[in-house]
Amino acid sequence: MNTITINNAEGASVVYTESEVLRFIERVKAQDETNNEQRKTIIDIKNNVRDFFSEGQWDDGEFSASKEDVNQLLTTIGTNRLTTKFQGTYTITGTFTVDAEDEDDAETIFTDNVTVDFFDGDIDVDQIEVIDVDVTY
Repeated sequence: MNTITINNAEGASVVYTESEVLRFIERVKAQDETNNEQRKTIIDIKNNVRDFFSEGQWDDGEFSASKEDVNQLLTTIGTNRLTTKFQGTYTITGTFTVDAEDEDDAETIFTDNVTVDFFDGDIDVDQIEVIDVDVTY
C-alpha cells in the first residue's frame, strides 16, 4: 500500500494512505463543482435583476413596475413572491355535543369554551351564536 508522509508546521509527520489522498482529491473536486454552480447561480440572479431594471419603465429617473412583474422576477431568482394582505368575513357552521343540566347551560358551556384557530394569518371572532339546542340521549 502506497503512503504519503507530510510534515506539518509543527514538525510532526502525518501519514496518509493512497486511498485517503484520492478521497481528499474527490472531495475537493466536488466542492469546486458546487462552488462553480453557486457562482453561476449568483451571476444569473445578478443578470436577471439588471435586465429587469434595464428593461423596465423609467420616467424622469424613477422606475415603476407592476407587482406581477416584480413577482415574476422574484420567482425567476428563486425567492418568495410579494404577498397582499386580504381581509374577509366568514361563517362557520357545525354541531356540538356536551353534557349539561339544561339547554341554557349547554349553550353557555359551548360559547365559553369554543375556540377558532387560524395558523396562516390573524383571526378575530366577533360573536359566537348557538342557533339551536336539542336534547340527545
